[in-house]
Amino acid sequence: MEKYKDAKAPIPERVEDLLSRMTLEQKIAQLQCTLATGSDPAKALAKFPQGIGEVATFSSLDSPERMIEFNRKVVDILSKNPLGIPPIIHVEALTGVNSPGSTIFPSAIALGATFSPDTVLEMARIIRKQMVSVGYRQALSPVMDVARDPRWGRVGETYGEDPTLNAAMSVAFTRGLQGDDLSQGAVVTGKHFLGYSVSDGGLNMASNPLTKRELREVYAKPFQAAITEGRLQSVMNSYGTIDNDMVIQSREILTGLLRGEMGFEGILVSDYMSIDRLINHRMAKGFRDAGVKALKAGLDVECPVPQAYTAELAAAVRAGEVDEALVDRSVRRVLETKFKLGLFENPYPFAELAEEAYRNPAYRAHSLKAARESIVLLKNDGLLPLSRDLKTIALVGPHADSLRLLFGCYTFPASIEMSLGRAMGDMAGMADTMPDNPMADALGGPPQDDGFVQSQPMPGCEVLREHPDVTRAIQAQFGEKTPTILAAIKAKCPNARVLYAEGCEVAGTDRSKFAEALEAARQADVVIMTLGGKYGWGLNCTIGEGIDCDDIGLGGVQEELAREIAALGKPTVLVHMDARPLSSPWAQENLNAILENWYPGITGGEALADVLFGDYNPAGRMPITAPRSAGQIPVYTGQKAGNSYYTQKIRGVLSRYAEGTPRPLYYFGEGQSYTQFEYRDLQVSPKVSTGGTVEISCTVKNTGNRDGEEVVQLYVVDELASMLRPYKEFAGAKRLPLKAGESRRLRFTLRPSQFAFLNQDMKWVVEEGDMTVLVGASSEDIRLTGAFRIENSAEIEGPKRGFYAQAEVL
Repeated sequence: MEKYKDAKAPIPERVEDLLSRMTLEQKIAQLQCTLATGSDPAKALAKFPQGIGEVATFSSLDSPERMIEFNRKVVDILSKNPLGIPPIIHVEALTGVNSPGSTIFPSAIALGATFSPDTVLEMARIIRKQMVSVGYRQALSPVMDVARDPRWGRVGETYGEDPTLNAAMSVAFTRGLQGDDLSQGAVVTGKHFLGYSVSDGGLNMASNPLTKRELREVYAKPFQAAITEGRLQSVMNSYGTIDNDMVIQSREILTGLLRGEMGFEGILVSDYMSIDRLINHRMAKGFRDAGVKALKAGLDVECPVPQAYTAELAAAVRAGEVDEALVDRSVRRVLETKFKLGLFENPYPFAELAEEAYRNPAYRAHSLKAARESIVLLKNDGLLPLSRDLKTIALVGPHADSLRLLFGCYTFPASIEMSLGRAMGDMAGMADTMPDNPMADALGGPPQDDGFVQSQPMPGCEVLREHPDVTRAIQAQFGEKTPTILAAIKAKCPNARVLYAEGCEVAGTDRSKFAEALEAARQADVVIMTLGGKYGWGLNCTIGEGIDCDDIGLGGVQEELAREIAALGKPTVLVHMDARPLSSPWAQENLNAILENWYPGITGGEALADVLFGDYNPAGRMPITAPRSAGQIPVYTGQKAGNSYYTQKIRGVLSRYAEGTPRPLYYFGEGQSYTQFEYRDLQVSPKVSTGGTVEISCTVKNTGNRDGEEVVQLYVVDELASMLRPYKEFAGAKRLPLKAGESRRLRFTLRPSQFAFLNQDMKWVVEEGDMTVLVGASSEDIRLTGAFRIENSAEIEGPKRGFYAQAEVL
C-alpha cells in the first residue's frame, strides 16, 4: 500500500509520498477551486479529471437529506482522479450553514452585541455538526475584520469595532467549529486578511490607508489570537490595497507578516475573484501574470474558479517564470489539510449525524438565546417593558411582517433571493458579459429570461422591491418555523388588537402608506415601529457586500414617517433593524424607547417579543460606536489620546467642530436594562512583572426588582508610553446573570503583554509604568477605578502576547 494511503503513517510522510507521485498538472489541480450548482453537478465537474483542491456547492435543493446526496455525488466525481485525492467542500457559515434546513443565528454584529464568546462557541459547535453531517468541511468564516466605519456595507459581518472583542469572538468561533479533532470537524477560514474594513470613503474593495503599526496592533489582532489560541487552519486574503500594493500580490503581507511574524501554517485561499483585480487595476498583463504574482506572494488556492491557476501557470513554471518549488509549497499545505480532515479515510458527509444535527430542538433554543442576548436597549423612559394587557397595539414598519428582513447577508434566505434574481453584482456581471469565462460556466451560463425574477425599483431610488417569487420561496423554507415580529407579538398578546401597517419601504420616497400607518397609531395604546435596512446582495438591498452608503441615517422616508407618528403623542417604541447602528439624534431625543435589534435570525420575532413584554430582560451592549452623522467618522472607543471626543479631556488641544459635538450618539459597550446594578469592592493586584498576571475583582449587585444580566466591562489606560496609545483600551468583559437583590463577585485575570505595542524599532514591547483600571457598564459609564504597576520593561514575542482578559464568577 502506498504510504499516503496509510492512515497510521505520520501526516508529513504521507504528504511527501503523495507529492512525489504527482505531475505538475496534478499539483496545480490541488490549487484550484470550482462551483457545483444546480441539481446535477456531473457536467461541470467533468472538467477536472485530475481532481481539485476545493469545491463550493450551491444548490436549490430544499433539505439536508438532498444536500447530503448532492455533496456525495460531488465527492464521487472529483475523487475519480488517478491518485484518488478527494476535494474539500467549502461553504459560508458566518451565522449558520448557508444551506437548506440549517439553524440561522443572529448576524455577526448582533453576536458582537452579546459580549459573550461562550454563546459564539456553542453556536459554532452547532454549525460544525450541521456542516459535517451534509459534507461541508471548510467554512469561509468568520469575518475577523475590525469595523469602525458604518458606511461600509459589510460592517454587519463583523463583531464590531474593537480588536479585543473581535479576538475573543474569533477564537470562540474557531475553537467551536474546528473542534478538538479536525478529522471530526471543519476548517475555519479567517477573513479578510488584512485591513479590509478601513477603506477610502467607506467603499468596499477600495484602498486601505493604514500604517504598518496599526495593521499589526489592531487589525491583525483577531487573526493572531485565532492562530495562537484557536489553531486557525485557513485564512482568506482581502480585496484591498495597502501602501499601493494589492494584498493578493503582497509577499510582505501574505508571507512576511502572516507566516513570518504571525506564525500561520495553514492554507491561504483567495477571496472570490480577487486575482482578477490585479488585471482590473492594471497591475498584471493577464491571468498568467496575475497567477505568478499571487503564487509568489504566498496564495495557495484560487477561488472560486480556475482563471490564473490553470495550464497557463504550468506553462509559466516550465518557462522559468516561477519556481515549481512554490507550487509544491502550496500543494503541501492543501494536502496536509486534507489529511488532517481525514478525507482520505472518509471524504463523505457524516450522514449518520444529520438527524440529530438538524432536528435537535436545543439548537433552535440556542438561536433564541443568542437573539435575546443581542438586543440592545438604547433608551427607555419607563415605557418598557410593555403590559400584555394593552388593548390595542399598532405595529408599523417594513420589518414588522417580513420573513426576509429577519435575516442578514450570507444566510440562506439572502442566498435564495440572490439565486432567484441573480443579484450578486460582480458574478452576475461576469456571467452576463463573459459567457466563455469559467465563472459563467460555473453559474450555469448567462442569466436567461426564464427562471430569474425581475423586481421593480422602489419609487425615488434604485433599490428593488422584493419579488413575490422570492417571498414565496422564503415562506416555503422558513414560514412554519420562523414567526415574523407581527406573529410573535400576536402570540404574546392573544387578547390585544394588533393593528399592522407597513407605513413605508426601507428605501425610496413612497409615502402612499403613511395614512394607514397614522390611522393605526391613532387607534393604539402604544406604537411599535420597526425601521431600518435590508441586508444582503445586489440591488434588492440597502446594505451588504458592495452596498455601501454615504448617509448612515434611516433610509428613504422612514424618519419622516417616525416624526409624523411621534407628533400624535402616542407612547412609541422604535425597533431598529440594520447591520449598522442607529444614527438618528432625532429618534434619541423624541421617542420613548429604542431597541437595537440588528438581524436576529430564525427566532428573531420571538426574541423581540420576549424583550418588549418583559419575559426577557435585555442586556445587549453596543459592539460599535454609533456616530450622530457620517461627518463624525471615524469615531470609536479605542482612538488614540488626542483624537475624536477625547480631545475635550486634554488641555490645550484646539480640536472641535464649529457646530455640533464630537461625542457620538451611542458609545461602545452602551446598553440599558429593566433593572439596576451596583458595583463595589474593587481589588487589583498592585504590582506585576512583564511575565506575570494581574487579578482584578469586584462585586456586582442587582439592586432592582427584576432578574437580569449585567455586562461587566474592563478598560485599561496606559498612563505613560513611548508611543501614542489608546485613550482607554477595552480589555475584556463578562456577561453576569443576577437575580433581583443578588450579589456576585467577578474576577478578571490578564497578562501585561495584552497591552504590548510596537516601539519605534517595530519590536513588540511591554513597558514599565502605571496602568489605570476602569470597571463599568460601558466605555463611558465607569463605576470603579483602580491601578496596577508593571515593574519592568521587556521585548516579547508578539504571537505569544495576551489578547483579552479571562473572567470567572467566584
